[in-house]
Amino acid sequence: MNALKDNELLLAFHGGDEKAFNQLFARYRNQLFTYLFKITKSRETAEEIVLDVFLKIWSGREMAPQITNFEAFLFRVAHNKAYDFLRAAQRSILLKRDISEAILLSSDETADEKLLNRDVNQTLKTAVDQLSPQRQLVFELSREQGLNYDEIAARLQLSRNTVRNHLSASLQFIRTYLAQGLEIVILLLSIAR
Repeated sequence: MNALKDNELLLAFHGGDEKAFNQLFARYRNQLFTYLFKITKSRETAEEIVLDVFLKIWSGREMAPQITNFEAFLFRVAHNKAYDFLRAAQRSILLKRDISEAILLSSDETADEKLLNRDVNQTLKTAVDQLSPQRQLVFELSREQGLNYDEIAARLQLSRNTVRNHLSASLQFIRTYLAQGLEIVILLLSIAR
């Protein structure tokens, strides 16, 4: 018994012949799987796409008589589905990365932790406010605007050593001021957790 040609099987399954469809499936399943596995690098994904391709062909069987080269058509559909899968997977990876970054960038602080951070920032501001006006200005230019000693010296018309001394004395004062309230901060942090 001679095997039927693809176009004969297509005409038969166009009429709803499941046996003709099963013959086409059996004829191309392994080739298609091998091709898709090379693209997707996943046995499960390749198998899923093979089934999806044949499901699509079965669903569109009214178009079967118009297919002149079934093998080329089959591999073109498989190729498109594989790349659709890869694009979706890439979007998923990018989406997961974007969500992960958003989660990392977003604050997971509880309301208590937000209040505590606000209190610590307020304490720091209070410490800075107690500095002399000149030291406040040097501290702000260094820590908030990111200027180095030479840039601050040029802007304020001071020597580099004077800027360094102001900043050093300011930082020492702020550390001492914050250390006085450190026990309270540690207590509040331990309660907040």
